[in-house]
Amino acid sequence: MTVQSYVWRTALAMSLLCGLAPAWAQASQQSPPPSTPASPSGAAGRSTAAPRADAAAGQRLFVQKGCYACHGREGQGSPTTGPRLGPNPTPLEVFTRYVRTPRAQMPPYTGKVVTDAELADMYAFLQARPQPGSIDALVPK
Repeated sequence: MTVQSYVWRTALAMSLLCGLAPAWAQASQQSPPPSTPASPSGAAGRSTAAPRADAAAGQRLFVQKGCYACHGREGQGSPTTGPRLGPNPTPLEVFTRYVRTPRAQMPPYTGKVVTDAELADMYAFLQARPQPGSIDALVPK
């Protein structure tokens, strides 16, 4: 088996495992609406808020695009499949850049698969996740 064949088969297997095949098929059938990139704000030039984003739509997209398969339905992550994404996700610009060009096992989600507006909605969903409870609240005294 050639290296190119191996890479192609691995990419195909990852896409099927992460639920990307339906997203790629849907993206190839319709052109995405034009979206505007998020503009940095704040003193440090980093935005932590998703402008005009809808957390409920983000939750639906998180499931529809297959993110939950590796990161859990609440973005809580798993030691074996994908890191925790929420609550308190990285800044929106960092989140978007990583989704577009990941460095690890995650496949890239181009603008044809997930628009910037959809990423902002998913980011709002992850921001809206409640903080985990303290272990002290669970242990009787």
